[in-house]
Amino acid sequence: MSDNNLSFLLNNNVRVVAGVSHAVAVSVDGLLLAWTEGLNRDAAERLAAVAAGLNSLLNGAARDFDAGAVRGNITDTDRGYLILTSLSRGASLLVLARRDADLAFVTGELERFAEQVGDSYLNPSFAAAAAGTR
Repeated sequence: MSDNNLSFLLNNNVRVVAGVSHAVAVSVDGLLLAWTEGLNRDAAERLAAVAAGLNSLLNGAARDFDAGAVRGNITDTDRGYLILTSLSRGASLLVLARRDADLAFVTGELERFAEQVGDSYLNPSFAAAAAGTR
């Protein structure tokens, strides 16, 4: 499956979730796998770096304090939310949501997206191929 398929799934999911502005999918090693249509590549790469950093910091802290795996994180900002959701194989999804977003609905949809994507797009060969495309 190509990154175009992952981008298609990501964009379709974002379109149906009110209040979500942008999203990126990132491999465990920080490679940008997919991003939503409103972002240019540079902005998507910056958001991917944020996702990878948050994912690494949170998982490191959880490991250090024997808290188990990180499933997600919500960061509350003045204008909305940064919502990090863990995917399989250490990958993550970072979503920017507006202040008016229904967080319960958004996080439920993100969980469904994570299940839909599964391992298909998150193996190392796919991540390497996706890093050089789009």
